[in-house]
Amino acid sequence: MRRQLQALVCLGSLAALSIPTPAAQAATTKAPCRVVAAKPSLSKGVIVGSASRIGCDTKATLRVRIVRDVAGRPDRTLKSGAKPVLNGRISVRAGCAAPGRYYVLAMDYQGKPSRSRPVALSCGTRTPAKTGTASAAEDQVVSLTNQARAKKGCRPLTHDPKLHAAAERHSADMAARDYFDHDSKDGRTPGDRISTAGFAPVSTWGENIAMGQPTAAAVVRAWLDSPGHRANIMNCSFTHIGVGQSTKGPYWTQDFAAH
Repeated sequence: MRRQLQALVCLGSLAALSIPTPAAQAATTKAPCRVVAAKPSLSKGVIVGSASRIGCDTKATLRVRIVRDVAGRPDRTLKSGAKPVLNGRISVRAGCAAPGRYYVLAMDYQGKPSRSRPVALSCGTRTPAKTGTASAAEDQVVSLTNQARAKKGCRPLTHDPKLHAAAERHSADMAARDYFDHDSKDGRTPGDRISTAGFAPVSTWGENIAMGQPTAAAVVRAWLDSPGHRANIMNCSFTHIGVGQSTKGPYWTQDFAAH
């Protein structure tokens, strides 16, 4: 913060000097009511975000958010909380699903936000659990995808077990938690899930999802009929693929990547 300097210049005049009493001095130097957001911390896979309200004379609602700093995209709020306080500290907690940069945002009724410095959190990334081999339907999606790519001259994609794990888990998560989106409910992006599954290094990635198509042929046909989904399938820079199906829905996820 830049601080301006002021000087009192004497121009040949006299001024009386008075010394304030301690009480008066305290009254004039009291810091204004303020909100301070603390840097988020990580404890056993949980992000803790805290903020304090300091030097206030009246109670007000203090709101706190844990936010993920997402490069090139709008930042995502993972967890928020609020509580009326006079002077004190409140905290909120959110599961840390993927490594990234996180910060805390806080404000009270006056609407003056306090934002902490972003910090990189590792989230204690664990080795993903092993999954079984791909199902017949999942393998058929790969085969039909490669047939379509061959018409453009793209080389066939390898059904990678790590990408298969990422895709299978996303389909299962969408089915279990009743949503349909590329971003998981806990804020993970497809890139996060691919990295967490252990596919590394990643030079490029893409994802197609679908819901309701009863067969492999139906879902591949639906993707090929959609320009955006077709572009992923026909992207010759991709070298690997992972397909995951949840029979509930059914939900389908098709992850593409290259080292």
